[in-house]
Amino acid sequence: MACYQFAAFTFDADTGQLLHQTPTGQTETYLRHKVSLLLTYLLTHPDQVIHKDVLLDALWDHSEYRENSLTQSIRELRKALGDSAQNPQFIRTFPQRGYQWICPISEPDHQDAPKIAKAANVEKAEPQEAPPATQTRRFSKPVMFSGLLAVLILIAGFWLMQSPATVKSPGMHHKTGLVVFPMLNDTGKAEFDWVQLGLADMLSVQLNQSNTLTVIPPALAKAWLLDAELSWPALPAQIRTLLKQRGYEAALFASVRLHNKQQVLTFQVIYADGRTQQGSMTYPQLASAMHSVSHQLKRLLSPDDTHPLPQKSPAIAVQTLAQGRSLLQTQGAQAARKYFEAAHILEPDNLWTQIQLAGTEVLLGQWQQAAQRLQALPEAQGRHEPALYAAQRYWLGELSYRRGEPDATALTQAAVQAAEQSQDPQLLIQAYQLQAQLAWNEMDWEGHQRLTGQLIAILGKGQALRHDADQQFYLGRPASVGLERSPSNDLAANQVRLFKALNFYRQLGDQPRQAATLLAIAQNDQIDPPIRESSLSDAIAMYRQLGQPYELALALIYQGFYLMQSHQGGMAEDYFAEARALAEQLGARRLLLDSEFYLAFAAMDQGLDLQWLGKHPQQAQHLARADQAFTELLKKKDISPLLQANIALFQGWIAADQHNMQRALQHLDRADSLANTLNLPLTQGYIRYSKMRIHLSQHDYTAVTELAKFPMVTRLEAVYAARAYFELGHPEEATRVLTHFRQSLPKQWQSEDEQRLQDYRRTIQGQAITLPPEPKAHLVYCESDWL
Repeated sequence: MACYQFAAFTFDADTGQLLHQTPTGQTETYLRHKVSLLLTYLLTHPDQVIHKDVLLDALWDHSEYRENSLTQSIRELRKALGDSAQNPQFIRTFPQRGYQWICPISEPDHQDAPKIAKAANVEKAEPQEAPPATQTRRFSKPVMFSGLLAVLILIAGFWLMQSPATVKSPGMHHKTGLVVFPMLNDTGKAEFDWVQLGLADMLSVQLNQSNTLTVIPPALAKAWLLDAELSWPALPAQIRTLLKQRGYEAALFASVRLHNKQQVLTFQVIYADGRTQQGSMTYPQLASAMHSVSHQLKRLLSPDDTHPLPQKSPAIAVQTLAQGRSLLQTQGAQAARKYFEAAHILEPDNLWTQIQLAGTEVLLGQWQQAAQRLQALPEAQGRHEPALYAAQRYWLGELSYRRGEPDATALTQAAVQAAEQSQDPQLLIQAYQLQAQLAWNEMDWEGHQRLTGQLIAILGKGQALRHDADQQFYLGRPASVGLERSPSNDLAANQVRLFKALNFYRQLGDQPRQAATLLAIAQNDQIDPPIRESSLSDAIAMYRQLGQPYELALALIYQGFYLMQSHQGGMAEDYFAEARALAEQLGARRLLLDSEFYLAFAAMDQGLDLQWLGKHPQQAQHLARADQAFTELLKKKDISPLLQANIALFQGWIAADQHNMQRALQHLDRADSLANTLNLPLTQGYIRYSKMRIHLSQHDYTAVTELAKFPMVTRLEAVYAARAYFELGHPEEATRVLTHFRQSLPKQWQSEDEQRLQDYRRTIQGQAITLPPEPKAHLVYCESDWL
């Protein structure tokens, strides 16, 4: 084992382990395999200026992306070492030439091997183990298309969700926990890229039919790699560590190559206890032989398995289905659909192909076709195959949810029950995610947190957060209209993992999850605005390319909402109008209501007096248009109480700006009643300070102080209450209110609040001051987060 020491680092070239000794202890990182090879090459050629072509020839296969890969690997290596290109301590860049290792190093020390192995907590394999033959390979060039959130939901449906299998002794009868990693395309031909995910996914489905195996499919295996901050291909020692952490017994690592016009599957089964089984199988067409491949692997892994050999399907149909499943995870539903359609034509009685096709139709907005296809599945055969029935139940629930139908909750619960009865963990993931979305929409924070906790336990936080990140901002989904947010959301902590996830998916060429992560970054208000804006723009562009109208409408509404924070109602209205057109086209009831609400919101923004912010004075025609739109919206029979509460609040703002204070208070009283019934504390805070501002304008300061007796959750409540106490001749109380607010909600404290506090203190000292009018209540739409 070659171990290098430099600065405060110790690097194990065999395992890719990088140890960093710090004043507070020792940190451990496993470098991506290509980055590990790069560091080893630099360490073995210290002080030499190594031309980039030399590095490319030594470490990379020939492809058009290899220079980008070198640049990315240098960037990753510098990040792992805490190095800077501007002030390098380890790697110096010579523009247009190459790189030089400049840090003094110790020669390889083989005696350090036991210490490194102990630090990594990795059991060594038996002597006969050899690393996978394709270990230094990487994924073939990805096809650069777009993905989106709904594709993530669909892919998540192929993930497994089940308590990790307990590792028992080989002699006992139990289910072996097997993790199937993506296959490597070792053919040298881009047309075989589909084997990486498509063939691996089909193999995991076949293996999962065994009575003695619990199989983790490639999509979930990739999620685990992300959570462990590992890249693929990973080293055997890293795989064993991952297996032990997850409580699984074995992992399947395979590659596909060509030999004498035959397709060769070379595989290794890597066990957590150090054992290794390896071999190869040769067939003219691996896709058509997948039933035989899976049967042989089952016998290898579970000799007692008596499950019969699966029925063989037409070769071209199987390969076409596998290609579709692969494209679903790289280019999205639009690219995958034509393959599923072809597979259905080739094998019309294959019900799983029909389920796949229906799923893509849901994602592509072809809802009537999807509903007809799902409802036409034979009930008897579905009941005979519990997993098939559960998949059908899920897509019916998902379709009902997207349509905004009242039976979405019942259908989702039926999907959960069917998934539990099928004992198919991958279907449980789908159903639980949909159930968590419904819990969020109903502001059932406890239920949402419980379901997210289940996802974290299985997927790892890096992936479960992807699901939770969709809802991180309280108006991130149009279904979450209003001001409330989950108290358990930790946006600051999540942003770190979001960027790690985005980098991971870019390395893997996983476009659907890239798009989902970009939208989640845009929704996280702890991230710098320029990054959020570019992420949102990229996400919308991806959704347009994919042609998935529902997800596009969601992103458009969020883009419009983002613009509303800077009072760009005219620009926002264009986005909301496009979202409404898409909702009408789809027949998405709830989405249509939400888009109409936002259109009225944008009209209100264009009409309110915003001179305080250096913008336009009141525009009466826009205010009238907004008020009429809100009134028409309230006439809709399926409008939710939550939406009604927000409309009442906004109509209160409109009436106040029109100086009709009596009508404004009537709207606000109605909003308060609804918010109290729905238990919306933040919304009630907005309502209270809106009433306070009206009472201030009427010089009814006592009414303001009465409202100040409630717990303050917004900045303007404190500002208005302090002003009322000052006008009543109690500057000490005004000072106390602002001081308490600064201590309890420091993130909302602004410079003008400090000026107010100093003014009130000067009054206490006997100085005469003149205070300007307080800002109007409608100037900040989301005060608690958009400062």
